[in-house]
Amino acid sequence: MRYLTSAAMFVLVTGLVVAAPPKVLEEFSGKVVAVTDGDTLKLLVETETITVRLEGIDAPEAKQSFGNKSKEALSKMVFGMNVTVKKTGTDKYKRTLGIVIVGDVDANAKMVEDGWAWHFKKYNDEERLAKLEGAARKAKRGLWADEKPLAPWEFRARQKTPEVAPGDSKDEKMSFWLNTSSGVRHNERCEHFKKTKNGRLCGPNEGKACGICGG
Repeated sequence: MRYLTSAAMFVLVTGLVVAAPPKVLEEFSGKVVAVTDGDTLKLLVETETITVRLEGIDAPEAKQSFGNKSKEALSKMVFGMNVTVKKTGTDKYKRTLGIVIVGDVDANAKMVEDGWAWHFKKYNDEERLAKLEGAARKAKRGLWADEKPLAPWEFRARQKTPEVAPGDSKDEKMSFWLNTSSGVRHNERCEHFKKTKNGRLCGPNEGKACGICGG
């Protein structure tokens, strides 16, 4: 019985560790001078401008549905405001990762709670963010009003040029869709492929290439 109790305690403690917020390395404050999108901002700290990527969340890209609304939501919350950043690390693009606090509001959590960003589970396992996303989904808040919202990491993956075996032609491997209203060509990996109101399948050189997928 004592063994079972110890095992249960171990599982419980392990679970709490996994679900714990990321470790805060340092804190600093500054004024938000720009908002790039729903999960990235620029902060003026004395005379230095620091790019901050909000820890644990991933917002729609600018060219995605809800991308602009997500950016607007973060802008309304923090632009021009003095905020505190709890730094949790640095990403591969040399941006500061952190939790942004404006007043008594956790901006990272608020973006997820209001449905303007996903919980970025690949890099963050906080239970609170997972629960906030679940509640936003259920209530269809923000981007969850869309029946099938496309996660930003999936959107970014679709923009990458597909690998083609040596000797094969890219054109032979891809299908293309022409928006007959705008004259823009989309390849099959684009979110707009076969999704435009007016369009048809086309060749690899018809129309002008999509600025997102490259046509």
